[in-house]
Amino acid sequence: MQAVSGFAGSAEVEANLGKLKMPAGFKVEVYADVPGARQMTMGTNGNVYVGSRGKNVYAVVDKDKDHKADQVVTILDDLNVGNGVAMHRGNLYVAEQNRITRYAAPDFDLNLPFKQMREVIYDKLPNKFHHGWRYIAFGPDEKLYVTIGAPCNICNPEGIEASIIRMNADGSDVETYAKGVRNSVGIDFQPGTNTLHFTDNGVDMMGNDIPHDEFNAAPKKGMHFGFPFYAGGDARQQDWASKTAPKDVSYPVAEFQAHSANLGFKFYTGQQFPSEYQGDAIVAQHGSWNRDTPVGYQLMRVKYDAQHQVESSEVFIEGWLNNGEVWGRPTDVLQMPDGSLLISDDYNGVIYRVSYGEQATASVVPSKASGTVLNNLQMPESSISHRDGRVFITEIGEFGKDGDGKVTILNKDGSTKTLADGLNDPKGIDMFNNQLYIADVDHVVRVDFDGKKTIIAKSSDFQDKPIFLNDIEIDGLGNVYVSDSGDDDGKHGAIYKITPAGKVIQIVNDKSGIKRPNGLLMDGPNKLLVADFGTGKLFQVVFDGASANPKTEVTLLNSGFGAADGLLRDADGILYISDWANGKVWQLSEPKATPQLITEGHKSAADIALSVDGKYILMPDMKAGQLIPLAIK
Repeated sequence: MQAVSGFAGSAEVEANLGKLKMPAGFKVEVYADVPGARQMTMGTNGNVYVGSRGKNVYAVVDKDKDHKADQVVTILDDLNVGNGVAMHRGNLYVAEQNRITRYAAPDFDLNLPFKQMREVIYDKLPNKFHHGWRYIAFGPDEKLYVTIGAPCNICNPEGIEASIIRMNADGSDVETYAKGVRNSVGIDFQPGTNTLHFTDNGVDMMGNDIPHDEFNAAPKKGMHFGFPFYAGGDARQQDWASKTAPKDVSYPVAEFQAHSANLGFKFYTGQQFPSEYQGDAIVAQHGSWNRDTPVGYQLMRVKYDAQHQVESSEVFIEGWLNNGEVWGRPTDVLQMPDGSLLISDDYNGVIYRVSYGEQATASVVPSKASGTVLNNLQMPESSISHRDGRVFITEIGEFGKDGDGKVTILNKDGSTKTLADGLNDPKGIDMFNNQLYIADVDHVVRVDFDGKKTIIAKSSDFQDKPIFLNDIEIDGLGNVYVSDSGDDDGKHGAIYKITPAGKVIQIVNDKSGIKRPNGLLMDGPNKLLVADFGTGKLFQVVFDGASANPKTEVTLLNSGFGAADGLLRDADGILYISDWANGKVWQLSEPKATPQLITEGHKSAADIALSVDGKYILMPDMKAGQLIPLAIK
C-alpha cells in the first residue's frame, strides 16, 4: 500500500474554483488528489477506485465521512494503461489497453497483494495505444461492456476495433454489441429503459466546427453507428465520402460541439439535486486539442422528457476554460450514495465533488457551541455537527419514560429549537444525506430536516430482541451500524448493520467477547472500533461486508476507559474516547497508544462529537444537562 499526492495539488486547484460557473445552490469542492484521475467506480463500502492512463489504479478513502478524502492509496502500479475500472459483486475489474483483469474483494483490505491476486479474464483487446484507453461498465444484464476505440483518426477497423463488446463477468461469451464506434470513452445505462448510452468522439482535422461529437443510444445488439463512413453525426470525411455505408446506420440522439471531447458521464438518479435533474445525463467534456479556439472543458447536461427521450442539452458547470486559458479537464462522472457527484480531472490530478444545498465550507463559521456551554438540556446523550454550523442534540428527557425524548437544534447564533419530539430515550445520532439517524431504545428512527420521523428498523426486524440500542455510525454507502448495549449483565449485547434497503444484519452477538457494545467508529473498509461500556475496553471488529451472515473477527486493542461511551477521530487522525461513569475523555494517537487524559471531573461524559470547525469536541454531560465544548486545537 502506498499513499500518493496529486499533480497540481488541491491548494492550487482550490484557488481556481471561484472561476467556475454553475446553477444557484450548487457548489464544487476538491474531494481528493489523484494523479491522472480517469474512470471512477464505487466500492461496496464507499471507497472510490480510480483508473489512469498510466500504470496505476488508486483507492480513495473517506473514513470520517466529511465528503473529503482522507487517504489515496496506490493498489496497482504495473498496468498497461489502466484506465477502465468497474465493481461487480465486490470484485474490482480493471481494463488495460490489452486485457481485462479481476481482483477479489479490495474493500476488505487495501493492503492485500493485488498483483498476486490478479486474474486475467480476457486478453484479446487490440494492444494499440491510439484510442487504447478502455472504459468499462456492468449493465443491468450483469454483463461487462467494454469500449474499444479505432487505432487511428480515420481508417478501416479490423476485428473488434471501433466497437463496444460485452462478456460475462468471468470473461466468457464475448460478443460485439455495437459497431462503428470511433472512440467511446463513456458508457452508462438509462434509468427506466436500461438502454446503453455512450459518448463518441468524432474525426479530427476536418475543421474547427465539424464533425460534431456524439451521444448515442444502443437499445439492442447489432446496431452500427457509422464510423468510418461517417466522421461524426452525418458528416462525411473526404476520403470516405464515396464509400457505401452500411444500411440502417444509427445517428446520435444528441450532438455536442465539434472537438469538445465528451468522455465519461452518468445518468443522475440521486435525491440531492433538484427533482428536474432526475434521469438527466451529466457529461464531462475534456476539451479540444486540434481547434483554433479551445472549446469544452466543462460539464454538460442532457435533459430528458417523461418518455425518456432527449429534450435538449445545456451547460451545467463551466469555467475550467477561462478567458481562453485552460486550467482543468473534466474526465469522468460518478454518483455518490448521498446524491452528490464526483468529477475526475486528469489535468490537475484531482477529483471534485459537486453538491447541491450544502453551504460552502469557506463560509462556515463556528457556532456559539464552539466556545460556550449550553445549559438546561434534559439528559443530552449525543450530538452531531452539520457542515452549515448547526448542531443536532438528542435529549432523553426522563430516562425510561416513553414519548418525552427529542432532537434539539443548536443554531450558529446560540439559539435552540426543537426539531423532533415524541421520541422515547434517543441516544446515538449520526447524519447521512442531510438526514439524521437515531437509536431510540429498541428501534432506529430517521428524522428529516423538516422534523418528519420514519422508523427504518423496528424491534421485530432485529435478529435478537433489542434492549438498549445505543450508538449509531454510518459508512460511505449509507449502511447504518447500531450498537445494542444489552442489559447490565451483557445479555443481548450486539452490533447490527442496517442496509439502505432496510435489511438488518447482526454482525456480533453477546458471545463476541464485547460485554456491552456502545460507541462505534468506522476504522476502514468493513472495520469498526467498538467501545465496551461494560468493561472499559476498546475493540476492533472486522467483518465480511458482503454477507448476510458475516464472519467476524474481534480484537482487543486497549483498555482502562471505565464505562467507555463515545468514540471519534479528528481531522489529524487522533482518537478520542469518553468515559460516561467517571466523566473523563482520553486522547490516543492511535488505538493501541497509551491514553492521555484531556478532561475529567464531569458528571457523565456521553457520546462525543466534533465541531464543524474541527477545533472542539462537543461533549454532552448527560447528568449535568449540558453540552460542553472541549478545545483540542
